[in-house]
Amino acid sequence: MAPYTLPPKAVWFITGCSSGMGATLVTYLSTHTDALIVATARNPTTLSSLPSTPNILKLALDVTSETSIRSAITTTLAHWHRIDILVNNAGYGLMADTETVPPSISRPLMETNFWGPVLLTQLILPIFREQNALSGTIGGLVLQVSSMGGRMAFAGNAFYHASKFALEGFTEAVAKEMHPDWNIHFLLLEPGGVKTRFAETSTKDDAAAGDEGWLDAYLGPSLGTNQLLAYKQDKEATKGWAEPGKVVEAIYGVVSGGEVPLRLALGSDAWNMVKMGYEEGLKGLERWKEVGLGTSGGEQLESIGFLKK
Repeated sequence: MAPYTLPPKAVWFITGCSSGMGATLVTYLSTHTDALIVATARNPTTLSSLPSTPNILKLALDVTSETSIRSAITTTLAHWHRIDILVNNAGYGLMADTETVPPSISRPLMETNFWGPVLLTQLILPIFREQNALSGTIGGLVLQVSSMGGRMAFAGNAFYHASKFALEGFTEAVAKEMHPDWNIHFLLLEPGGVKTRFAETSTKDDAAAGDEGWLDAYLGPSLGTNQLLAYKQDKEATKGWAEPGKVVEAIYGVVSGGEVPLRLALGSDAWNMVKMGYEEGLKGLERWKEVGLGTSGGEQLESIGFLKK
C-alpha cells in the first residue's frame, strides 16, 4: 500500500472531545494546522471550552446510539462533503475486582469502547472509498485510540482490557481486508499513562460493585487491583506520565509524515511494557515449543503460507 498522504484542509471526525486527549487534539489541530474539525461529545454543551472558529463543527454524538452516529456523519458530509480521518477516541475505564462487577456496569463499557468504534469504522469505510473521491481525495485514515492495555492486561481492569483487546483484533483484521488501491489506512494508538482525567474516571468505586458491594476477599493491600489503585492515587508516582500536548503532537507528526504504522506505542511506559510483553511471549513460545509442534506436522504451517504476508 502507498504511504499515507494527509490532504490539505483534511476533515478530522473526532469522538470524545469534551476533555482529555480529544479536547487536546482539537485544540492542537485548530491552532497548528489548516484542518477542518468535527468535534463531538455525548453532551455538546461540554464542548464550550473548545475554540469557536469556522474550522470547527461541534456536534452531539452518542457512540452507543446508531441513530446519533448516522446523524453526525450525515451532518458532517452536508457541511464539508467528505471525511478524511476518523479518530475513535471516546471511551472510559473501569477499575474494579472483576468478580464483583455486574453486567449492567460492564456491558455499557463494551458498547462505548468497542461497539461504538466498530460501527463508526464500518460507516466510514464507504465514505473513504467512494464519497471522498467526489471531493478529489482518495481513501482515509482510521485512528483507533487503544492503549498499552490493548496489548497486555493488569489486575482490576478486565473489562477495559477486553474492550481494547477486541478493538485491536478488529482493527488488524479490517486493515487486512482493504484493497491497496483504496488507500485506506489504520493506526492503533497505544498510549501509556497520560495526564488527563482518565485515571480519575476509571477508579474502583461503589457504582461498579454488585448488589452486595465489595467482597472482603479482595480488600487486601497486596492484591493486584489494590496495588494498582494505590499507584494511580500516588501523585509522586504518576508525575512522570506523558503530557497530553506532547502526545497529540506526536500523533500529528506521524499522521502527516507519510509512514503510518498499524500500531504506535506512546510513552516510555507503553513502549517498554509492550517490548517486555513481546519478550515474555517469545520465552513462553520457546518453553512450550515441543508440546505445540507435537500436535501437527510441518504441512499445517505450509498450508497457511498465504497468511504470512
